[in-house]
Amino acid sequence: MDEKQKEQFIKLTKFLGQVLGKQYEVVFHVIDKKGTYIAAIENNHISGRTLESSLDAFISELIQKKVYLKKDFLYDYKALVEKNKFVRGSTFFIKNSDELVGILCINHDASAIRDAICKIIDIEKLDDMGEFLSQDESSNLEINDLANVETLSRSIEEILAQNIDMSYLNSNYQLSITQKEKIAKTLYEKGIFNIKGAVAIVAKFLKISEPSVYRYLKKFKK
Repeated sequence: MDEKQKEQFIKLTKFLGQVLGKQYEVVFHVIDKKGTYIAAIENNHISGRTLESSLDAFISELIQKKVYLKKDFLYDYKALVEKNKFVRGSTFFIKNSDELVGILCINHDASAIRDAICKIIDIEKLDDMGEFLSQDESSNLEINDLANVETLSRSIEEILAQNIDMSYLNSNYQLSITQKEKIAKTLYEKGIFNIKGAVAIVAKFLKISEPSVYRYLKKFKK
């Protein structure tokens, strides 16, 4: 993605954030050889993320499995914020031919509307409308190999905790070489290494050198 195209999508992110309103978080990710990073974000109070936040695991996995080659966008899937709040997510793949150069995400927080409707139902005793408020509605996300709920994470550490058992890494337990390679492979398949800075963080948690991580990646790619 060249600088002119990047600037246009930054403006589009700000435009959508203003037009859609404070219930919609709009995030623009740039994808280049140096890694993936957030170039613009509007209404970030919804997830608490900033320009320094990492790409979340769900989007990383979409990139790793090259879902963008089959679909131009995904919409109306569930995303989890801080373990207790669901929002509705949509993702648009920005491509130059078949090369993915960016991602535009919109997350809709409908909790205020849902709470208001719940109060109305409670006041009017409209028990038969319970299904109307269900958060388990179907979406267009039909990718068998992916989890159907996105988790909006703020750091690589949070993403690692979603994918591996951190209790071993945070203890005196010594992982074997085989165990370390297995963990690294799991993270690779999940697309974690598409996140900028992931190699250094994973090396730290696995207690190995960064060159060792790169050797693992070279092996996995083969």
